[in-house]
Amino acid sequence: MNTKDILQNVNFSGNIVSLLASTTEIICALGLKNNLVGISHECDNPKEILNLPIVSSPNIDIKASSKEIDSSVMNSLSNNLSIYNINNELLKSLKPDFIFLQDHCNVCAISPEDLEIFFQDITNKNCKIIRFSPNTIDEMISGIYNIGKELNCENNAHIIINNIKNKLRSYKNQNLKLTKKYNVAFIEWIEPLFYGGNWIPEIIEYAGAKSIFGNIGEHSTTIGFEKIKQNNPDFILISPCGFDIKKTLSELNPLLNHPDWKTLKAVKNNKIFILDGNKYFNRSGLSIIPSIEIIKEIIYTKNSVYNFENSCWVNLNNI
Repeated sequence: MNTKDILQNVNFSGNIVSLLASTTEIICALGLKNNLVGISHECDNPKEILNLPIVSSPNIDIKASSKEIDSSVMNSLSNNLSIYNINNELLKSLKPDFIFLQDHCNVCAISPEDLEIFFQDITNKNCKIIRFSPNTIDEMISGIYNIGKELNCENNAHIIINNIKNKLRSYKNQNLKLTKKYNVAFIEWIEPLFYGGNWIPEIIEYAGAKSIFGNIGEHSTTIGFEKIKQNNPDFILISPCGFDIKKTLSELNPLLNHPDWKTLKAVKNNKIFILDGNKYFNRSGLSIIPSIEIIKEIIYTKNSVYNFENSCWVNLNNI
């Protein structure tokens, strides 16, 4: 999202802690970067915020394999343990007026339950929790407006929203000219296999294709390899939650070694793509626009006006 046209005359003086990567990006785009006083360990964009105090850390090994991470997460949940650790003393010292987080998934990012100890001992009883938990693009847009309203910068929110809506309208018009819609399987986790849910089918639709799994707004869930084989998609996009391209490439063996992998049409036609899930597809906010454009570039390469290859996606056949 290009923020150079965003209004900068924001009348807001509160302290903000953002515990969600997407809200950190939105807050900065609204012109409130200087009001951020703390972030989570997952907040990595824009680069200007990287020197801010980090108030959280994972309680599991995020460098482990997808199978090991899944096992650790399931073990934590079954024992009623949090997946994330909050540095409550640091958080209190930052004296936040607003804390942004999500309650969409207690696995994907910090949730309100992780802040229970903080609120038991907080001195600023007026500190406000703002939840940002969209399941669809429309809910993302509404969420951006609500953030702008809470932080006294509705005009800037309108500029961002209009930019998003104009691009979405443009994609729809472009899709009217398509003579074929390709079928896409979007893989959001490898061991066990999960397909992409929530906004992912909608992003694929705006890109001019069709998701063979999931309905818009519904959560991701597990899927057997047999379902992929039965649907035999034209394209397979692999973008595990929280993984960049390098990490994903190191996790592919369970798929590549499956006895039926080479029978898939997408494999035979070299249409297997690895995407940066961490920076784009797993984030529910400003990244929806580049996410759509990445898929458009992958599927309709000959007509691409973008330049995402290698930095945001790679063709497995070229590795």
